[in-house]
Amino acid sequence: MERVSSDQFVASGMLPERREDEGPFSWWNEMRPRFFKGFHRCLPALATAGNDLIVEHVIEYRTWREELSRLLTDFDVFLVGVHCDLAEIDRREHERGDRRAGEGRGHVEINGMHTFGPYDYEVNTTNGVSTTLVQSVVTAWRSRGARRALTTF
Repeated sequence: MERVSSDQFVASGMLPERREDEGPFSWWNEMRPRFFKGFHRCLPALATAGNDLIVEHVIEYRTWREELSRLLTDFDVFLVGVHCDLAEIDRREHERGDRRAGEGRGHVEINGMHTFGPYDYEVNTTNGVSTTLVQSVVTAWRSRGARRALTTF
């Protein structure tokens, strides 16, 4: 299994450093939308080449979920919803230091990211990620039925 995340692409230097609208480019309005369209399109390309993927991704918008549903329709996708208390999201965001203040909270409160449809399995990481929690995801994946949440809205 290969782990893929948009943060890996950013860390590789694929994009210039984040800047606000007053900078030489607009991250939020210009670069970010193009970046995520490309990221979404690379997932079926990697899977088609025979890679089994664990994708770490925040599906921030309903349109992203719809796009991923279309792009990944031919693949066995097991969608895991990862939840966390807002205070802990704020703490982790501050600790990382590479996010705008309130970005994580905004995904939940403003974008409503967990309201776009069901998940195949859900976990809560407020208290961290334990071996037991990881094993619960693996167990759920192994015992999954025909339901595929990514195709359900």
